[in-house]
Amino acid sequence: MAKNVSAAPAPRAGVATALERALGLLLIAVVAINIVNATGRYLLSYAFTGADEVMVFVMIYVVMGGAVLSLAQRKHININLLPSYARGRARHALYAIHDLVALGASLFAVYASWLFVARIARLGTTSMTLGIPMIIPHAAILLGFGAMAVVALFVLVRDIRALVADDPTIEEATAQAEMAG
Repeated sequence: MAKNVSAAPAPRAGVATALERALGLLLIAVVAINIVNATGRYLLSYAFTGADEVMVFVMIYVVMGGAVLSLAQRKHININLLPSYARGRARHALYAIHDLVALGASLFAVYASWLFVARIARLGTTSMTLGIPMIIPHAAILLGFGAMAVVALFVLVRDIRALVADDPTIEEATAQAEMAG
């Protein structure tokens, strides 16, 4: 008898929901900073020093966090023409190929980011207004692609298991997860 396997077990779904909420709160904070800064600049003739830097740096982390979530939930921009018409093992094979490409691209980005962050750290570069070490915003790319590589590895393992098992419940759970997204 086939075991019912959901595409996103409850603990991982809880982590995703918490991350989505945190990213949403960060976006709200960026909007609030922007409103306060614009109000201060145009109504009070006072600009808050470094507000633009903070907003840009936070947005970089928000984008990378969103990219990790998108990969994990298969909600990222892709061309899914073939998987949408494929069923069973063919669909899981296409997903596994996609996962391998995502893993390879993420690992390459991690390597390139590591080299760049190491160079920035050696130079000791800081931001112009607040003097924030530039390693902080540049590390967002390294951390984001590192997390994407981990996610890609997990979904690759999941899709290979589905491919080997040829389990229709895994197929249904994957299709339902896609339709929900």
